[in-house]
Amino acid sequence: MHNNKDQTGHPVRPHRFWIIGAGRFGQIAVDRISRHIPGASITVVDKQAIAFEDAGIGMICQDGIQWLAASLDENASVDLIVPAIPVHVAAAWLKLTLKRLFEINSVAIPDAWLSQMPHAYRGATGQAFVSHADFICPDNCPEPREICTHTGKTRPLDLFRLLSQLDFDNVLPIVLRSYQLLPGVGGVYPADLLTAQAAVCNNSCRPLMIATACRCHGVVDFIRLVKKPAPAEPG
Repeated sequence: MHNNKDQTGHPVRPHRFWIIGAGRFGQIAVDRISRHIPGASITVVDKQAIAFEDAGIGMICQDGIQWLAASLDENASVDLIVPAIPVHVAAAWLKLTLKRLFEINSVAIPDAWLSQMPHAYRGATGQAFVSHADFICPDNCPEPREICTHTGKTRPLDLFRLLSQLDFDNVLPIVLRSYQLLPGVGGVYPADLLTAQAAVCNNSCRPLMIATACRCHGVVDFIRLVKKPAPAEPG
């Protein structure tokens, strides 16, 4: 979905990052990006300000989802958004940006749907966490394409592909891939979020599955949108 290529069609390595969250995983992302990508531009967003040793790292003291909703558009100066908070960032951002137009209702997940997703367990209403792994993965896994680092066995179908192929009774799957940047650090492309937003608006009559997943792990939210009536004309 994303457009991250130069004029010759070759992939461009991201160098401008928004890290949503300054907790443990946010700080891991800052450390690894700083060490491995010279000249990276890093902006960290969290309600609680953190002092980083590198004075070039920008710190914005705001709610991450609200800031993302106010800041992300097609002209935003960012190449990769790194979610590092215990929230499904894509789903939360979509809900916030669409609430002016739609009532947004969570859809309870039937057992029959849950059973189609690997090692799935329920979160809040309408949400599930899914994984190909039934063990705790190391946080420095390089996510090889063919073989699982932990088991040495052939990797199953990429989870982001599997989720997009499931059939949930007319539910429209909108799956964002989390791309691994470095071991233990992954993110979504801004263009993918904006494309997902357009897809949601264009298919609001159907129940939706909003998912973010890498090759092995993911989170899904099932929602239904109800168009709000247009404001009455004055006078």
